[in-house]
Amino acid sequence: MTPRTDQFQTFNIKTRQSEGGYIDNPKHIDQPTNSGITEPTLKQYNQMHPDLHFPRTVKNLTSDQIDKIYHELFFQNRKIHEIKNHRIAYAIYDMGVMSNFKNVIKIVQSALNEFMSTHITVDGILGRETVCALNNIPNDNIDIFMDKLKSRRMKYLRGLKDWDKYGRGWTSRTNKY
Repeated sequence: MTPRTDQFQTFNIKTRQSEGGYIDNPKHIDQPTNSGITEPTLKQYNQMHPDLHFPRTVKNLTSDQIDKIYHELFFQNRKIHEIKNHRIAYAIYDMGVMSNFKNVIKIVQSALNEFMSTHITVDGILGRETVCALNNIPNDNIDIFMDKLKSRRMKYLRGLKDWDKYGRGWTSRTNKY
């Protein structure tokens, strides 16, 4: 196993403990979902890998299939493995499973700009500049950065329409970062 595979497996175990299984609530955006995987995400994966014969609906995904989608679309394609600090990488991975990844990266970029007095463009893209800034946070300042990141994350979550219903769980999950 490579270190990146080990890293993914560690992150995945923790994230899967927080994610629910199959949910179909018509009042909620992006429903139905299965462990955070939406129908559009599954459709995208099926178009990329028609030879794997994954189901057409998230309801029928197996645990192994969910893990494959997480690994490719949520971990590798999003460059999580390029982030050196495991705590930061895990937080971004987990937030990206829970929420729209572009919004997650905007929160990360805003936190970086506040923390490091940088001028990273807040564009929601985890590109070279953002990864480099994350990788240049000194180890003795990780806690301070993570506090800023969590604070911005909580502000975002409090603004969501489902805060009253899911806020306690979102808060608990965010505080684990």
